[in-house]
Amino acid sequence: MSHTLFRLGAAAVLTGMLSLGGIVSASAATSGKDALALLNKDGDDTLEIVEVIDLGSKLFVAINPDGDTTLEKDETNGRLTDADWKAINKDGDKTLEMDEWLAVVRTRFNAADANKDGKLTAKELDSPAGQKLLLLLVK
Repeated sequence: MSHTLFRLGAAAVLTGMLSLGGIVSASAATSGKDALALLNKDGDDTLEIVEVIDLGSKLFVAINPDGDTTLEKDETNGRLTDADWKAINKDGDKTLEMDEWLAVVRTRFNAADANKDGKLTAKELDSPAGQKLLLLLVK
């Protein structure tokens, strides 16, 4: 019981953090600068893969209100398209386990990392690939 309450509380905090940060709409582009101001916690004005994976892991919990070990399609509305689901859900079980979810996060991070230095700058986050990552993480 307390584990479930903790998960729900953590989900509410993360969801509130993202909403209060002004990044609430999948249809509105978020600038790389705004995303860094909200998400970059170490003050280096970049997002490293470890920060993005951490955010993706916390988000998995936040958008999973039933608290099970998978995401269903409706829990990812606005973050993943039907085509994304087809490509990602290799086992065909119509759910995403944490490893499948984080594979998407990594793929989108790598696509946005134009110079392949393991860090995303505001400019990289402003690119189409960067915006696709932000759509996933902070819709």
